[in-house]
Amino acid sequence: MERMYAFIDETGAFGFNFQSPDCTHYFIICAIIVKESDLPSLESAVERVRSMYFQTGEMKSSKIGKKNHRRKRILDALQELPYSIYAFICDKQKIGENSGLRYKQSFYKFLNNLVYEELKLAFPRLTIVADSIGENEFLQSFSKYMSEKNMPSDLFGESSFSIEDSKGNVLIQLADFIAGSLAFCYEPSKIPLADGYNYQSILGNKILRLSRYPSSFSTYTPPDETLDIDYNQTIATISYRQAVAFKEKHQRSDDEFVQRQLVVLDYLLFRFMNRSPRHYIPTKELQNQLASRGFDKISTQVFRGKVIAKLRDEKVIISSSKGGYKLPTTQQELRDFIALGKSMVNPLLSRLHTCHEVVKLGTNGGLDLFDEFHFVEDINQIIGGPA
Repeated sequence: MERMYAFIDETGAFGFNFQSPDCTHYFIICAIIVKESDLPSLESAVERVRSMYFQTGEMKSSKIGKKNHRRKRILDALQELPYSIYAFICDKQKIGENSGLRYKQSFYKFLNNLVYEELKLAFPRLTIVADSIGENEFLQSFSKYMSEKNMPSDLFGESSFSIEDSKGNVLIQLADFIAGSLAFCYEPSKIPLADGYNYQSILGNKILRLSRYPSSFSTYTPPDETLDIDYNQTIATISYRQAVAFKEKHQRSDDEFVQRQLVVLDYLLFRFMNRSPRHYIPTKELQNQLASRGFDKISTQVFRGKVIAKLRDEKVIISSSKGGYKLPTTQQELRDFIALGKSMVNPLLSRLHTCHEVVKLGTNGGLDLFDEFHFVEDINQIIGGPA
């Protein structure tokens, strides 16, 4: 498998005071994806475009500003070159005040994780190249994040992350230019300046993936299966539809525990749509969601019996393991649920069987507990077997 390179830059800034004219509503991260074998030809071609339109300066979106005809000509010149675009679009207005993401460190680390995990799933042999740190807080955090992950070299001794000065790297400059162009499709202050140009549409055939955060229930579409070889789109779609069906059926319920179920399901869906779908969510994290919404504390046993179990009774598919709960997206996660169920049911059935055998023997067959309680018939009825 050929090594891929991702050259990363961003536009936007941290901050949630949307009344301030300096506060961006969106944070956009752009990665230019290129095969290793195409690097020399791409660098040469982008350099020709840079020298034609920017002379001796960097190819930066801010230098073009609202000169839309010029921006369009540059994008046209870049259109047939051998690269693809991965873009991550974060709508900061939709980040809740209680989400924890309105703290700068948490915000950057969260975005770092989303971008890194998605890129590494798509491209197992990947080198990420980012602009040299300077005063850019996001890139400072990204560099720290990659260091904390202790990025190893691969089997061929190739590094998986590097920092380079954008002044000497035209592909980082290209990432800057694409990110800045996409901002004219999202940032409220820039949309009127686009003069009717839809840069996302212009870049359409170059965009490999455009990831929106946070997704909404009305706009969510499952990710491409190629992002994770274990991802099963059929399972994910069934999980999603069953969860949404419950929400639609019960969204106006006044029952307190149904409201708890809706809060938990909303969070399961939120994580399903907006974070790595592979991770289980601990029980405590779900209980914290209930607490943050003003519900009284309940025991873990009550939570499992009256929230999770009741959701499952309503045909919501929730996988569980020692790590917690999640809406499943893989066959293995369904197996996790079955395995956990067996680990609880089998010992109980074994103890019931032992009790039955001892009592039956001790009474010389005079007391058959299974027969008295119609145990076998009840089991068959539950699993849909013969009466």
